[in-house]
Amino acid sequence: MGENIDIVDYISTLLDSGKYKEAISVPNEEKFANSFKDNCWDLISVVIGKIQDDTIVIKPSMYGACEQLLSVIIQKSSPEEALLEFIEQVELAKNDAQFGLVLPPLQDVLKKFSTKRGRSLEWCLNSISTYIENIPISEHHLEGQERLLMDSDSNVRRVTRVYTLLPPFYRYFINELDGSEASVKTKQIITAFLISLLGKPLIYIDLDPEGNEKSEARLSCSEIVQDICVLEKNVFKFLDYIEVCHRASVKNKSLKDSEDENSPYENRDKINITTLSGLFYAIFSGHFQIPQHAVPQVYRLDYVLNTVMLCGVHLLSFAEYSPLAKALSLCEAILSRFPPKMSYDFFSPVHIDMCKGLVNVAIYSSYESLRKRSVGIIGTHVNKFDYKGRCTLIKFLIEISNHSGMIGYAITLYKNSINEAFKDPKVDECFTGAQLSNMIKKICLLPHGAESDLVELADQIISALNFLRYLTIKDADNITGIRDNFSFIENNYLEKLRVGLNMSKAHYEVKLKDIEEGKDLPEENVNVSINVGGNVLDKIPKENKKEIICSALNAFHLIEGLMARLSECININKMQGLKMNCD
Repeated sequence: MGENIDIVDYISTLLDSGKYKEAISVPNEEKFANSFKDNCWDLISVVIGKIQDDTIVIKPSMYGACEQLLSVIIQKSSPEEALLEFIEQVELAKNDAQFGLVLPPLQDVLKKFSTKRGRSLEWCLNSISTYIENIPISEHHLEGQERLLMDSDSNVRRVTRVYTLLPPFYRYFINELDGSEASVKTKQIITAFLISLLGKPLIYIDLDPEGNEKSEARLSCSEIVQDICVLEKNVFKFLDYIEVCHRASVKNKSLKDSEDENSPYENRDKINITTLSGLFYAIFSGHFQIPQHAVPQVYRLDYVLNTVMLCGVHLLSFAEYSPLAKALSLCEAILSRFPPKMSYDFFSPVHIDMCKGLVNVAIYSSYESLRKRSVGIIGTHVNKFDYKGRCTLIKFLIEISNHSGMIGYAITLYKNSINEAFKDPKVDECFTGAQLSNMIKKICLLPHGAESDLVELADQIISALNFLRYLTIKDADNITGIRDNFSFIENNYLEKLRVGLNMSKAHYEVKLKDIEEGKDLPEENVNVSINVGGNVLDKIPKENKKEIICSALNAFHLIEGLMARLSECININKMQGLKMNCD
């Protein structure tokens, strides 16, 4: 009789009917024994498919019955067939409860492959990675204390819940390692898997202890990092992989995914610039406890820091809050380890790349807190170098920043560096002669001459005028050679600026008059448009337009006053020069 029953449908019906004891007893009945054994493959998917996210709460007996059935299936079925089916079920799991249900029997199946486990374990871990990476991550554009609300986000909770299921699964295989050649391969397979867990989706989740030190996500990340340090005593061995993966990402190409039995670390699905960035963020940020043995002090400091900076550069390319916050924490930690007044000899292209990334965040990030933080890090970065290194970064800032405020900030950094140099016995050559002249030409730049948009350039212009006034007063003895630049400043900058200022003031005053005279007219009859920073403001309420115009006129008056004071200082400096020549 048992031979004529579809055993898969029969067990499915028993489970659906709530007859859990009967379902569990089916494998033990002699009449069903052969049929059960022959259909184990199909039974795995049917049993797992009965589980929903709330089954363990609403129908705990159902969940327990399914666990027991899977345990029996492992005993009755071929290990090879069961392994393949469980791997497929991990990847196809429709919910986290199904995913969690599969892991214990999958571990039990793997235990049966004691001699050929390497490749089988790798397949299993790959399927787990696939499931985890497909969990979506939400971006709610929250900042500050509001970020704590992210812990309640359904996808964030899913990630933390799934991550807590993993250590009981993989730690059995860590504990089993014995130092043999097979164990070395297994160790690398597990390590590569653990590093991959530090990429997507964990890279998108807040791990900063300042906000929520005891969050589940932080604890999970800490466990993973600790396990990596147990497996690989020296995590700095992955510095070489950072360079390789960075070059591949810059060239926008994939490195060959090695099939070499001895090279799990060449699997670019696991070890790539994003996952390595997650690893070295955890190691360097100071947000996690790292065993001392895992970070040996035998490496050259500049090699370690410059290489890890590549991770910072990569994370700065993200738009989402959490990767950017990790990037800034990593950049801060790296810069804190550099010695003060670092020699230009240690300067490398990665400093330019990091500076560029920080500028992009400071200007374009949609998160105000990250923008402000990035500006501070730029200042710290510049001031870490000697004067030659500082000037190199400041020139780069001025050249790449299509933003008046950022250029103004760079000019201020330059001014502060010169002020510092004047306290030395001799002013550094970076601030004298041709090098000073070259910098002044970059600072005193009106891209379209007198027709430049002075509202858009206001911050840059105000910083430039303040700098020139400062240096003209400070350098009465012409140590820097500032006097050689007065002709350029007066004829190529101040004169064009004066003409542009007069045109802009007249334009804005007319617009203000149009608005004021049209106060009592219907809104549709007040046809006033304003161009600010390349944007035409023609659909703004009258009062807002008036406020914008008045703000622009105030900026023009400030610039006008600074120009007058600068011109006065230049004349005084010239007179001092004539007096010195006469003496």
